[in-house]
Amino acid sequence: MNNENVTLASHSAASLLKLSATTLLAFSAFTFSTFSIAAPVSDASFSSSLRNNSSASHAHGYAQGHANGRKANPHKQQAEEQTLALASRMAEFRQASKSNKQQLKQELMSQARARQSLLAELVKTDPEAAVRAVLPESARAGMPKDVLAMLTQKRELTGELELSYVDYEDASQSKLRHSLMTDNGSVELHLPEGVKFEQLKTGSRIKAKGWMFKGASAEKTRSSALVLNDESDSLALLASTNTMSVSASSLPNTIGEQRTLVVLINFQNNTNQPWTVEEAKELVFGTVNDFYQEASYGQTWLSGDVLGYLTLPIDATCRTNDIDNYGRQAVIDSGIDVSDYDRWVYIYPENTDCGWTGQGTIGGSPSRAFINGSMTLRTVGHELGHNFGLHHAKDYDCSEGVLTGRCMSFEYGDTMDIMGKSEVTGHFNAFSKQQLGWITSSAGEVITAENDGSYQLEPYETLPAGKAKGIKVRRGTDSDTGLPLWYYLEYRQAIGFDDFLAGKNGITDGVVLHLATENDMQSNLLIDMTPNSGIYDFDDAALLAGTSYTDPDAGVTITTEWADASGASINVSYSGLSCVKANPSLSLLPNESAWVEAGETVSYQATVTNNDSEGCATSGYELTALVPSGWAATQDNLSLAPGASSTVSLNVTSADTATDGFYDIAITAVDTSDSEYAQTGIVSYVVDSPAEACVMASPRFVLSVDNSGELAAGEVATYSGTLTSQDSSSCSSSNFDVTANVPAGWSADTLGVSLAPGQSQVISLNVESSIDAQDGTYDFDLNAQNRADSRYMGHDIASYRVKSPLPTCTLAAPSIVISNPQGAEVIAGTQVSYSATVTSQDSEACSEAVFDVFADVPSGWSASRAQVTLAPGASTKVNISVTSDTEAEAGSFNIGINAQNASETAYLGKTSVSYTVKSAPNTAPVAVNDSVTMSSKTSVVIDVLANDRDAENDELTIVSVSQGAKGSVQINGNGQVVYSPAKSFKSSDSFSYTISDGDKTATATVSLSLSGSGGGGNGNGHGNGKK
Repeated sequence: MNNENVTLASHSAASLLKLSATTLLAFSAFTFSTFSIAAPVSDASFSSSLRNNSSASHAHGYAQGHANGRKANPHKQQAEEQTLALASRMAEFRQASKSNKQQLKQELMSQARARQSLLAELVKTDPEAAVRAVLPESARAGMPKDVLAMLTQKRELTGELELSYVDYEDASQSKLRHSLMTDNGSVELHLPEGVKFEQLKTGSRIKAKGWMFKGASAEKTRSSALVLNDESDSLALLASTNTMSVSASSLPNTIGEQRTLVVLINFQNNTNQPWTVEEAKELVFGTVNDFYQEASYGQTWLSGDVLGYLTLPIDATCRTNDIDNYGRQAVIDSGIDVSDYDRWVYIYPENTDCGWTGQGTIGGSPSRAFINGSMTLRTVGHELGHNFGLHHAKDYDCSEGVLTGRCMSFEYGDTMDIMGKSEVTGHFNAFSKQQLGWITSSAGEVITAENDGSYQLEPYETLPAGKAKGIKVRRGTDSDTGLPLWYYLEYRQAIGFDDFLAGKNGITDGVVLHLATENDMQSNLLIDMTPNSGIYDFDDAALLAGTSYTDPDAGVTITTEWADASGASINVSYSGLSCVKANPSLSLLPNESAWVEAGETVSYQATVTNNDSEGCATSGYELTALVPSGWAATQDNLSLAPGASSTVSLNVTSADTATDGFYDIAITAVDTSDSEYAQTGIVSYVVDSPAEACVMASPRFVLSVDNSGELAAGEVATYSGTLTSQDSSSCSSSNFDVTANVPAGWSADTLGVSLAPGQSQVISLNVESSIDAQDGTYDFDLNAQNRADSRYMGHDIASYRVKSPLPTCTLAAPSIVISNPQGAEVIAGTQVSYSATVTSQDSEACSEAVFDVFADVPSGWSASRAQVTLAPGASTKVNISVTSDTEAEAGSFNIGINAQNASETAYLGKTSVSYTVKSAPNTAPVAVNDSVTMSSKTSVVIDVLANDRDAENDELTIVSVSQGAKGSVQINGNGQVVYSPAKSFKSSDSFSYTISDGDKTATATVSLSLSGSGGGGNGNGHGNGKK
């Protein structure tokens, strides 16, 4: 390859096996044709991906590479500016007067809405920068709820993971999407760099924690994104509830018949029908099926149906979730049993607004593929490859040697694989076929060259004929996971769907090599065994007969001894390991910005990992922070063995004169023995000078005039005083409520006074005593309370003197208060006791009185009674018991409780309590074990519900079944189970099933045995119950 236009800050491609994204993607690429292009490995994944020979970016063909410097992101700068502006406006809001707050709130909402839209765009291109622009808790204090709702929030979500590839013609847009399917919709996940992608599969139940970003017009979680950080608990795999068995291969459901439903759809605003049902059938169940049968050596094939056209009740859209939801419903409405199909393929007229030609889920049950106007073997076969669990077939090309010099990897770089270069429809590579279970070590189709010696390969495309299809050669161990690293060798010939290799002697006259990591589906990379032979020169990628390749790092030499029509012979010899230096990995926390005043110190946690090969000695690393002039930062040193990690703290202190704003601080870890091996990460330090704080204080209130004198009960007295605000000068005007804390039954004016800080005002208010106020002097408080914050209150004491009135007895209804008015929820006929406090409200001049305490209950109920004698103002407690009718219906009953003067019955105090009758409890159904005797090894229908029962005679249904060890179990539409013995079935098997009455469940076991022998046909069985 011509690498004159490629720039990369490393001397050895071997070093790139552990390089981080920051240093790796510094190259310029070149375009060959509209569709023959590839994309570089994504920044977020390369640190771990090339070490494992995988990548997580996605694109068709070559796209423009990234420069090795940071380009200004306009969304980032605008988001930071608006974040500071919002924080400043919020500081104004806290100190504003009530009259000004409404206007400021509208401005806050407008700013927050614009900033929300900016962050929603920024998170798509730079999730880490979006997190660093998050407002801290201190800046959110006192923020209105409807403004808070537009801010990024920390969330913890649980749901089912869905991985899908979006295949764009524009390589820069193609990507692997991680979506979390929650109860409220789909949320796109942005994963931290350290996540091991091979552990994440479609259908995995996960718990994710991070910052939730929503667009300004997002509905629930629609268009939402969750950005996870580097903390260890940000992502957790949850236990699977799936009890179905899977195949022995790394990927499930890849062997045998693949029931496929092809759905031809269009939309209410585009009802075009560009292909017939017959054309779709010929492509999918003809050409594509032929490809999969040949590639799997006859082990896997497609069968199914083509349905359509179905016009969806929506306009043409790029949202595959909407297409799937409406499409699935349309299929169900047409009467199709959707459970009959393992794989769904939607094909529809091209929507040019989308840009992509196809999307496919990585696995899934059922898997789903979306074909946007590109009904070809390449597109349909490629997306089905994703559905089977495959990722893209990439390359790894270097300027000087096979793995040395300036190197780069392209997402679609494999020129021989349908999962690689555009328009290629060749066989999957050997690593992928082994993951699919199409070639296995147990069958001798994959051989591991563990010792020195010669090994033979037969042509890759032909049916197995006793020799290997692939050879694995060990090249090391992944330092993070401990998984083996391999070379995969295969012998490709121009046969069948690989006939495009005709005339490419640089491939067919030798052995093709890939890099791969054990069971890591994203790790396979095609390598060029004849580098520097031309631009994008993978047409001569093979290790030709008579040539050798030595990997000094792995200590292995591979030689192609000979190659002809019958196969190829490879010699493998091992020697010792050598040291390969690499850039360290660097992880920084916290990933959100620290907001502090100028001159304050912020501590950052830096975790460094030594990525040198196993043959290297311990390395020293110096960690430093690059800060602006006048700032200070600590540094630290680490000593790490290859593969080891450690964490240190670095402190950054801004200058006392630093102006407000966002400051990106570059933290670098440098190998002290060779400064070329380094890694840099970015943290944000935000200088936020607080506005002069408003210090609120209690007002001063001094009573100056008291003209009450000696007054008769019921007369008015006037009091005057001076009220002064003592708030600091930075505060806004405050409103004070002036009240008199007078005895019960008295009345007083309530005044409202608005005062600026330091302002005083003379106030007057009137107080009127009760007409039955007793003789004496009454002292009470005159209070001035800040209406916005009741903690700030000034007061003085006033007196009111009442002449002595003639004593009179005034009768009143007694008060009755129930301490437990709700009672308990009980069954009918239960006695419930209520505690009542009865108080005499008669005036002091009255004598003791006798009071009857009783309850008003429905017919058929009963209640106790009590009688108490009380002096005026005295209280006592009594218990009243209520017993419901044993036939009372379930529900809540309002029961009146009364206290009545026994002699003056007009004085009656009332209250009420609640008596709740609950329904009799439901009991679980009884599931009885069954035994079934089979007369032949054929499917048998078992009516397991026949001997099960429910005490309340609720309808019973089967809600789940387990799988037999030697056969499969399904629930049919008649509420019965069907057991189908497998070939391994001999004489007995068993499985369990669970029934439900709609509330509770029970589980029983079905035991099956074979007696005698017989022919085919379906069987039926009722089973014999066993206690």
